[in-house]
Amino acid sequence: MTASIVLDGAGLTPYAVDAVARHGALVELAPVARERNQAARAAVAALLERGEPLYGATTGVGALRDRSIGDADRERFQWNLLRSHAVSAGRPLEPERVRAGMVVRANQLGAGGAGVAPALLDALLAALNAGITPLTRELGSLGTGDLPALAEIALALLGEGRVWRDGRLVDAPAPTRSIRLGLRDALGFMSSGAITAGHAALLAVDARELQARWLEVAALSFEALDADPVVLDAQVQAARGARGQSEVAHRMRELLAGAALHPRAADRLVQDPYAFRVLPQVDGVAYDARLNLEAVLARELNARTENALIHEGRALPTGNFHTAELGAALDGLRAAFAHSASLIAGRVSALLDPRMSGLSLFLAADPGPDSGHMMLEYTAHAAAAEVRSLATPMGVQSVWASLGVESHASLAATAAARTAQMLEAMRVLVATELVVSLRALSFADRTPSGAGVRDLFDQAVQALPAGHEDRAFGRDVEAACDLLASRSAR
Repeated sequence: MTASIVLDGAGLTPYAVDAVARHGALVELAPVARERNQAARAAVAALLERGEPLYGATTGVGALRDRSIGDADRERFQWNLLRSHAVSAGRPLEPERVRAGMVVRANQLGAGGAGVAPALLDALLAALNAGITPLTRELGSLGTGDLPALAEIALALLGEGRVWRDGRLVDAPAPTRSIRLGLRDALGFMSSGAITAGHAALLAVDARELQARWLEVAALSFEALDADPVVLDAQVQAARGARGQSEVAHRMRELLAGAALHPRAADRLVQDPYAFRVLPQVDGVAYDARLNLEAVLARELNARTENALIHEGRALPTGNFHTAELGAALDGLRAAFAHSASLIAGRVSALLDPRMSGLSLFLAADPGPDSGHMMLEYTAHAAAAEVRSLATPMGVQSVWASLGVESHASLAATAAARTAQMLEAMRVLVATELVVSLRALSFADRTPSGAGVRDLFDQAVQALPAGHEDRAFGRDVEAACDLLASRSAR
């Protein structure tokens, strides 16, 4: 069991979200975060006591913002808001995604912009620690707050709906401590894109790990092709001055330190194919896009997203729930990774081409009777095409909702879903390159000597079948996927 994660409303990271969502780390609320929520709740109560209007408390929401809610109807209104907004549809979200959103929302509430009932906040924390995960579904968020999912989570904490517990879907248990809705508890709890932010946090962890793996595999391919390492030279990178390019080249030099690369044979071309020569330039873009996503998440996971925002005793109308920045960062990641996907597929093609590799055609033992890895080139390019097909930015779309009051949306939740699909296709692509590079090394009778690739090579030799005979190579790709996943989990 991972150590407890302390939620202070300011320092939540993607890896902390991952620890809670996927690995069962417990959570606790820092005293300062609890105090912020209490102070905000007292401010809400004071505003209402003075008779000041407050969106979602004394008024309806969306296009109903012009409808007044009397004191006598406030509790009923809070319940109605949760029930009427609990409209998610489609496939159930994986429990880890819901848990990611729950921990993000708990942390955001500790930032002090909402002022929800302390018992509701405590119930959220208790559900996380007890492994109780409300059932919510994939469709419903437009990127202007994950209202449907958060409404369903709140209702489950109040004893309505269904929850996952011990791997089974059961009725939500009654709260162990009485929770009475009042003030503006419903909108205060829902006014956030926490579910999307939590999902994006998991994706950021996955993207970092996947990029680390694909550079390791790329280094194996460098050794298999005996590629010219001059393209990784620090002076080459300095001539351009791009941060991501320099960082990727530096990492590749670490991986290949000590490698016996001597691409000076008389029959070699003067330059290697693009798939090797422009690796720092292309993968550097992916590196920068990933860092940008992580920077956006550093803000989003700790943001005060509520409308209205409670700040220093005032209620400030705000659009902080709008996740345009997060959606754009996810769009940017997919676009950047699409470039890298094409490059990875290009390395697979190069390794199978004797004009580039000097090895047997398609790495076949007896080309003609044997097809070798001919069809793995198809697998690689199909995976790369899948990645590219998912790169269309959600930012080119928008919506018109609530009688035009809400006339824009980021569709960040959809951007996150597309990013998850993209990463899955990238994993297959990287695994395919690993299978092909391992066979190329075998045909070249080379044992990698780069300091950073020996461990991966040794593990791959153990995990993947040996021999140059034709076989069902898709099974090799699956084994390579499992190997890369195990390295990411270490």
